[in-house]
Amino acid sequence: MSSVKKFRILKFKSKKPPILSVKGISKSINKMPILKNINFNISKGELYGLLGPNGAGKSVTFNCLLGVMKIDQGDIYVEGIKITALPIHERAKRFGISYVSQMDSVFRGLSCEDNLRAVAEIIIKDKTKQETIVQELLSEFNLNHVRKLKADVLSGGQRKKCIIARALINNPKLLLLDEPLGAVDPISIDMIKKIIVDLQVKRGVSVLITDHNAQNVLSIVDYCSLIVDGEIICNGRPHEIVKDRQARKFYFGENW
Repeated sequence: MSSVKKFRILKFKSKKPPILSVKGISKSINKMPILKNINFNISKGELYGLLGPNGAGKSVTFNCLLGVMKIDQGDIYVEGIKITALPIHERAKRFGISYVSQMDSVFRGLSCEDNLRAVAEIIIKDKTKQETIVQELLSEFNLNHVRKLKADVLSGGQRKKCIIARALINNPKLLLLDEPLGAVDPISIDMIKKIIVDLQVKRGVSVLITDHNAQNVLSIVDYCSLIVDGEIICNGRPHEIVKDRQARKFYFGENW
């Protein structure tokens, strides 16, 4: 890998209170500790990375934040309100949490346009507003030319755009992206990275992102945590975390 690291020049510098606070959460599965006293904060409008090797606990962290898994101890707050015991739908509706999974979660039998419309019909009662948001997102994500195509014939990059656009229908405050850069070509990766940055710049959405391609994550995030064996071993801005001794020892390697 090239020794030249590219990070964003314009960095997030807001001193706003955190939109998400994770305080001492732990989780065991079949009596095996998976998360051990995890702590981090994400500010409003911040791009935040969560890196780590396979099996480190990244997906379990996401599932705990979403309410898919119940944590054993600790608490989760959104804008200062504890959501630890709330179910998935309340976290999404009341607190504006949205999620893009690492799985290819398009409705393959529906067109690109109907993928968005199907979710809009659930979330938005007014049919005029449903149609307005669908058309706006198709335009914003440059999907108008493939709007009538079935999702299963879209390219990998087009499907990713469709999925992210669909996740924005409820106008989220916080978007969780689980491996959004996987299984797409380099040009599509650059396109998706731009979309993620635009979520911050144009929409003010806070984003928590994890991906196996560390360099791509570090090139767009404002701040990052590294999780290894269920514990966060270091935090920092991208240029700081790549120099951290613990990070190099357990994740990046000495030659990264």
